[in-house]
Amino acid sequence: MNKDLDYLYNSLLLAMGQEYERYQELLITIEDETEILKKCVLADILNCNTKKEMILLSLNIALDMRISAINKIAEYLHIDKPVSISEIIAHAHNRIGQNLMDYQEKFADLITRINKVNNNNKHLITFSLANVNNIISYINSLTSSHLNYNPAGQIKAGNLHGRLISQAG
Repeated sequence: MNKDLDYLYNSLLLAMGQEYERYQELLITIEDETEILKKCVLADILNCNTKKEMILLSLNIALDMRISAINKIAEYLHIDKPVSISEIIAHAHNRIGQNLMDYQEKFADLITRINKVNNNNKHLITFSLANVNNIISYINSLTSSHLNYNPAGQIKAGNLHGRLISQAG
C-alpha cells in the first residue's frame, strides 16, 4: 500500500475514533438522563437536553468526516459510489483492515447499548406523562360540577337512591 492510501486509511481511522468517542459521550449522557428524569427537576432536564444537542452536533461533524474519508478512499481506489465500509475494509492491509473491523464491532455494541438506555428513558417519560394526565383528570373531576342537563335538555334525575322524595297529594 502506498503512502497516500495509508494516509487516507489513517484519516478514516481517526474519524471513526472521534465518532466513537462522541457516541460514548452520548451513552454516558443518556444514562445520566435516566437519573435526571427520576428526580424530575426541570433545570436539570433542560441542561441535559442542551448537552445532548451539543453532543449530537459534534457527532454529525465526526460522521461527516468519516463519510468524507470513505469517499476519498473510494475515489482513490476507483470504487463506484455508494460505497460501504465493508468494501473499504476489503481493500485495506491486514492491520488497518482489522482496526476498521474492530471499530465496526465496537459501534454495533455501543449503538445497541444506546438504543436500550434510550428506550428505557422513553418508557420512563411515557409512564410519567400517563401519571400526570391521570392526576390532571382526577383534579378536573374534583373541581368541575356535574352536568345538570341530559343531551335532550331535560334535567337529569341523577342517582335517587338515598334521597328523600315527597309527593304532594
